[in-house]
Amino acid sequence: MKHLFATLFSFLLIGQLEAQLNGDPGAPYLKNNKIPPFSITSVNGNEITNKLMPNYPFTCIIIFSPDCPHCEKEASDINKYADKFKNVLFIWDSYRDMESIKKFAVKYNLVNKPNVIIGRDPNFTLPTFYRPRMTPFVALYKKGVLLKVYEEGADVFELIKIIEGK
Repeated sequence: MKHLFATLFSFLLIGQLEAQLNGDPGAPYLKNNKIPPFSITSVNGNEITNKLMPNYPFTCIIIFSPDCPHCEKEASDINKYADKFKNVLFIWDSYRDMESIKKFAVKYNLVNKPNVIIGRDPNFTLPTFYRPRMTPFVALYKKGVLLKVYEEGADVFELIKIIEGK
C-alpha cells in the first residue's frame, strides 16, 4: 500500500511540475491558434482592436511588465534588430499603469513606429487568453495563425530565422 501511495504521489508531483514548466495546460491559446479578440489603449490614447490592427505578414504579441529586466532585454534586442522586423506587427501589452508603460515605450524607442502598438489591455483579454506565468510572454503569428509561444521571452535570433524562413 505504501508503494502504491508513493507511486501515485510521484505521478501527481511530476504532473504538477510539468504543468508549471510548460505553462497552463488549460490556456485558451492551446485550443485556438488564431489571434484572440482584444482591445488595447495605446500610449498615444488610441484604441486598437484585433479587427483594426494593421495588416502585417507576422504578428508578435508580447505581454510585458515595464519594470521586468527580461522585458527590457527583449525590447532592447528587438529594437537593435528593428530592420529585420519590418514585416512584423509588434503588440506590447501590459497590465501596469499607463505612465510606466509610456516610460518603457520611450526608453526602448517603441513610440510612433508603424509596426508597434504598445499599451494597456483594460479588459485583461490577452493575459486571460495566454495565461502567462512570467514576463515577457511572446506569441508569434503568421497570417493570424499561431506559430510559436515563448513562455520566458523569445530569442531575437530565433525570431529572425522564423521570419526570414530559415
